[in-house]
Amino acid sequence: MKGDFSRDTFDPRNHYTRVLLQQGRVHLDADFNEQSAIAVHRQRLLALDVIGPEGGPRDNAGFAVITDPAVAKALGKKLVPGDFLIGAGRYYVNGAMCQNPTALLYSEQPGYPFDDATTTDSLADLPNYTIYLDVWERHINAVEDPGLLEPALGGPDTATRARLTWQVRVLPISLPDDGTGVAGQFARAVPLLAAQAEPPATNNDPCSVDPAARYRGLENQLYRVEIHASGLAGVPGTGATFKWSRDNGSVTMPLAGSPATDPVSNTTTITLATLGRDTDLGLVVGGWVELVDDNSTLRHAAAPLLRVHSVDRDDFSVVLEGLADPATGLDPRLHPYLRRWDHDGDPASGGAVTVVESAAAQPQWLDLEDGVQVYFPGSDGGAPGAYRTGDYWLIPARTATGDVEWPRDDGAADLNPQPLPPHGEDHAYAGLSGVGPSLDGTPGGVFTELRKFFAPLAM
Repeated sequence: MKGDFSRDTFDPRNHYTRVLLQQGRVHLDADFNEQSAIAVHRQRLLALDVIGPEGGPRDNAGFAVITDPAVAKALGKKLVPGDFLIGAGRYYVNGAMCQNPTALLYSEQPGYPFDDATTTDSLADLPNYTIYLDVWERHINAVEDPGLLEPALGGPDTATRARLTWQVRVLPISLPDDGTGVAGQFARAVPLLAAQAEPPATNNDPCSVDPAARYRGLENQLYRVEIHASGLAGVPGTGATFKWSRDNGSVTMPLAGSPATDPVSNTTTITLATLGRDTDLGLVVGGWVELVDDNSTLRHAAAPLLRVHSVDRDDFSVVLEGLADPATGLDPRLHPYLRRWDHDGDPASGGAVTVVESAAAQPQWLDLEDGVQVYFPGSDGGAPGAYRTGDYWLIPARTATGDVEWPRDDGAADLNPQPLPPHGEDHAYAGLSGVGPSLDGTPGGVFTELRKFFAPLAM
C-alpha cells in the first residue's frame, strides 16, 4: 500500500474487534485504516472457516476453464491453440471473494503476457500444465483511477482504495488431481528485516539499542523498504536488490505524453502532467525514479530504475539517464506515471541497492538516512531469504521520540529490534484445471476440473 499514510497499526495478534473514536481527540488516518483492516480480517477468517482454503458457490462458481469453440463463439470470442476462456462468477481463495463479471480469454487479461512467459503459443506445445488463480490486494491511488478525484476540490486527492486483484496463470507442470500443491509451488524461505535508529558511536554492543539512539530527521516519515529485483542476497548483478522511500513510495507524477528513448545518448525524455504538490515532493536531479503503468504493476515487473538528469519546470519535461521499458508508458489508458524513490542507487545494480544478509549476532546495518538503519538476517529458519519483487517493510520514524517504531525482543527497548517478515504483498493461490495430453498424445487435450464447490448453508 504505497499511500501517504502516517503508519500501519493493524496487528491481528492484538485481537481488536473495533476502533472507538473519542470526542475532542485528534483523528488520524491510521485509526480509520485499522478499523477497515479489522473488518476485512474478520470477514476473510469467517469465509475461510466456513468455505475452506478455496471454493465456489455451486450455482455461480466462477473461473471455469472453457475450451469449447462453440461456447467461445456464442460469447463473441475466438479461441486459438493454447488459449481458453475464463468463466464468469465468484470464487473464494483464502477467504477473499474473487469476482469475474464476464467471461474473457486468458490472453485478454490485464497485464498479459506475464513474466512466467506461459503465453498461448507456449501452452499449445506443453504436454502437461496446471491452470491456477493468483489473488492479492492492489493499492489504487488517484493517478491510477482519476475517478477518485473530487472535481469540486480542484485537484487535491483524498482517500485511496484497495482492490482485490486476480490473475489466471499457468504452471508448466502437472499437480495432483485435487488441485493441492499449487500454493506449495510458491513456498519459499521468507526473508526478514529489522530496523532501528542509529546507536551512538560509543555503543559497541551489537545486541543492544542505546537509549541515546536518535532519528535525526526533521519530519515524521513512513519509510518503505521494498524489494526491487527478485533473487537471493549478495549476488551482484543478478541477486536481490532493494529501494526505499521516506514517503512510503507515495510520490507519483502522471505522464502527459509517451516517453521518448534515445539509445545513442542512453536517455529517456518524459513530459509530466505535474512535478508534484510542491518542490519537496517533486523530482530531484540525481534522484531515482521508476516508470510504471497498470500492466507493469500487474506483471510484478522490476521496471528499470532511471536517474533524473535534468528537469524543465516550465514545460514539465524530464530527461532521465537510462532507457525505460519500451512497452511501458505508451497507452494513457494504462495510467502511466513516475514513482520517486529516495535511495542512493548503485548503477551497477540497476539503480537499486544490493541486498546483503548478515548474522543476528553481528548484524551489518545499512544506513538509509537521518539515522534510520536496516539489516537483513536471512529467513526465520536460518536459510538465506528468497526475496520477491514487491516484498516491503514499513518503518515509522518519529521526531518526538527520535526513534523508529519497531518491535523489540520481549517488548524491551534495550534489546534487539525483532526481524520481521514482509508487511506485504500477500498472495493466495488456488488450482483451477489440470491439463494433460489426449489419448493420441496431442498436447493440451484433456482438462481436469480442480475447482471445489459448496452449497448454501440454508436449503
